[in-house]
Amino acid sequence: MALDKKNLKKGAFLLFALVTLGIAMPLMMGNQDINYFMVELPNGKQILAQVAESPEKQVVGLFFAKKLPPDGAMLFIYEDEDSHRLWTKNSHFPIDMIWMDRDRKILHVEEAAPPCATDPCPTYGPKEPEALYVMQAAAGFAKSNSLQPGMSMTFRLVQRK
Repeated sequence: MALDKKNLKKGAFLLFALVTLGIAMPLMMGNQDINYFMVELPNGKQILAQVAESPEKQVVGLFFAKKLPPDGAMLFIYEDEDSHRLWTKNSHFPIDMIWMDRDRKILHVEEAAPPCATDPCPTYGPKEPEALYVMQAAAGFAKSNSLQPGMSMTFRLVQRK
């Protein structure tokens, strides 16, 4: 039996879906602690950001979020500096993405990245491979808080279950 492109695509999608569910189910079932950072923006405003510090949580990201509160965000914390290019596959709403270096200085701001509508999805990120953090928030967040490259943020860990 010969495999055609259509069956290969279906198989690849099914495998991706199973892997994603395998990673997401423990997170959705509440078996792991959820950590939050209180993030202070350059304008002094503080927001609560859910942390995605593990590769598993980073893969899932905002897949299951239907919306984010105006002052809510997800903060990705990586082990190594890189450009950490991201896409919006399985997103349900446009998002702002803010890349920061180890000193929490903003390197790049991507505003209102739409949910992915094509395959392959476009990726977003800075040119410099210096990012250690990426914050995702609802579209309009960066503009309403006047976030620009060169500005810095501070983080404080807050643990909640």
